[in-house]
Amino acid sequence: MIGSILSATDPVAVVSLLKDLGASPLLTMQIQGESMLNDGTAMVLFNLAYTMVGGEHWSLAKIVGYLLASTLGAWAVGTVLGLVFCFWICTAGDRLDHKSLLIQILLTIACAYWSYLLSDGVWHMSGVLSTVAAALALAHFMWPAVVERRAMLEFWHVIETIGNILVFSLAGMLTGQSIYRHLHLLQDFLWVLVVYVLLIVIRFATIVILWPALNVSGKRVRIQDILVMTWGGLRGMVGLALAILVREDRAAGALGDRDADRVLFMVGGVAALTLIVNATTAPALCGLLGITQTVEGRKVLVRNVASRAEAHVNASLHKLIASGQLPRECMLGPLSEAVERLTGSVRRHAFGDSAEASVAEDLNTGLDGRFERRHRLSRAQSLSIGMERATGLTLKSSAQPSVEDLWSRFHDSKAELLGTHARITHFKFGAQLDRIKHILSTQAVNPQQLKIVREVFFEAVRASYWDQIQAGRFISGTMEPVLLLNSVSIALERSGECLADWSALEHDLGAPCCPYAEETFYTDLKALQQYYVDAERHGEKPRCCRMPLHLWFRVNRLKKHFHAQMRVQQIIAAFMAAHKQAQREVAAYFGRDESVDTPEEAFVILESQIEVFQAAALRAKISKPVQKRMTTAWEVNRICEQYRRFVLSAHDRGVLNGKETELLLEPVVEVMHDFQRRQARIGEDIAKESSHPGAASLDDLDAAVRI
Repeated sequence: MIGSILSATDPVAVVSLLKDLGASPLLTMQIQGESMLNDGTAMVLFNLAYTMVGGEHWSLAKIVGYLLASTLGAWAVGTVLGLVFCFWICTAGDRLDHKSLLIQILLTIACAYWSYLLSDGVWHMSGVLSTVAAALALAHFMWPAVVERRAMLEFWHVIETIGNILVFSLAGMLTGQSIYRHLHLLQDFLWVLVVYVLLIVIRFATIVILWPALNVSGKRVRIQDILVMTWGGLRGMVGLALAILVREDRAAGALGDRDADRVLFMVGGVAALTLIVNATTAPALCGLLGITQTVEGRKVLVRNVASRAEAHVNASLHKLIASGQLPRECMLGPLSEAVERLTGSVRRHAFGDSAEASVAEDLNTGLDGRFERRHRLSRAQSLSIGMERATGLTLKSSAQPSVEDLWSRFHDSKAELLGTHARITHFKFGAQLDRIKHILSTQAVNPQQLKIVREVFFEAVRASYWDQIQAGRFISGTMEPVLLLNSVSIALERSGECLADWSALEHDLGAPCCPYAEETFYTDLKALQQYYVDAERHGEKPRCCRMPLHLWFRVNRLKKHFHAQMRVQQIIAAFMAAHKQAQREVAAYFGRDESVDTPEEAFVILESQIEVFQAAALRAKISKPVQKRMTTAWEVNRICEQYRRFVLSAHDRGVLNGKETELLLEPVVEVMHDFQRRQARIGEDIAKESSHPGAASLDDLDAAVRI
């Protein structure tokens, strides 16, 4: 029983420290994932052992059945409930209704409670594992439909903090009473130390035994990661809650007061030691093992951002002085002194101890000279030496990315797009191709720095996806946002090789633009057109219920065809917009200005544009009616969003009260809801229009309206 209590870990403090110190996301995810599943398993074993201590007899068959039901059964219940509540949250994802956020938060609370209560209280399974399964289902499908993502995160962070405070406060008070009762028992204190050491040894041995399985299931785990995972196994809320249960219930009276106090004393003592010793020494251990060592590429990024921020502040000050916009009451001397202190502090933090020595040179050479000097040094010395120290590996010439292959793929993808006779997509850096070619031919591309630039690029792409989701570009409940966000997560794992988010999307999309042969497609259209002609000749109104069965199948096949094209059109448009935005941000943060300055920037921007060309070539295969419908849908959404924001800004400034705001928002809500219903059946409408004999006149009608 004590073993099951002490096996539950609570590495919240260590994970928070690792994130602040910039440790690998894979390491923090492994520690968090192990803790979630470990807590559920620990509670299953505790329930089994606790009832045995209470006097209940368990046969081997009963134990196996209980373990299977408590794990697999609880996981199934939690997954089903999570999917049900996810669908419920998606239906409540109306961004035009200010009550949607409150409803969604309440639904997440209800999901957590129902998954635990049904599993633990009704079916006597593991409530913790069921809750974990429900949370994972929500985390995978829910987020694109959440109205305010930041508000949802902050709410659950507050709930987590309150829960930790309550449990630790209660456990601290009860453990304090136990310590007072055990002051004369030195052996209990010695047992706490012995158990503490044994737990660390057993945890290390367990992870080492599972080391090969960890390497097979994902990225290779280093011995440094294993040591941090071992040391980061803190004991906290779950173990203390179980110990409190033993202290108060005493296994239905089977345990005496002294034994129950000893259990709480043991668990509380071990938890205190892990918090005092492990949590406080974890940063030093990470630094000693090189887990959180910042590679030179990240330092270059920080220096670039710091220099750009410093230049922006100086330019703003000079503009205020030159334009005469500075208030007359403002004293220029103290203002300039404050700016100098700010820039000096930025140099010390971003550039290290050598910042003060370089201030005079920076002032003489200016911002451009400082950038040229830093980039020259980083290219020749800092990057290569810093990478070898950070990774412990020597960069080999075979690991150098192929610039020739990059240019070959660039020209091939552009030629493929031109071959479709589609309008070529705009390339912001097209005018700088000669400069990019010169940079790539005269400067070597550092693989480790290239990996960092790709990671920053993917984070910019992810941020752009979230901006599009928050702007309401996607229909709530659809899978397009999930596919786009998952493609970034998949591509991040291959950031050391290439940009792979488009290949991940292509794998998910399959071949949606050509679900069946082109001859069959036109045969279906011709057959349906003939049906409409015959119906009009006999004076009948065409209806699906009166269609022959073979024509009904043709209509549904066309509906699926156009619906798949609509889905691809939506994904491609979001993908291209995100990549163009990320290209601009990479150029802004890794260079002296918004132009391409380093070979890593140039390499990643060309890789991105290759993927944009490939996406545009696929978009060219989508039928014109689908493209027009989707473009119209986005423009309608953009106009309604502008109207909504204007009304809400008037409400925020106190111009309109709540009732007046709802009155003005009601029309746009009606328009958007009607438009979303139409957009949901866009495949059926296009199929009918395309197969109708008068479909050819639709383009002429659109042109007449434009004129």
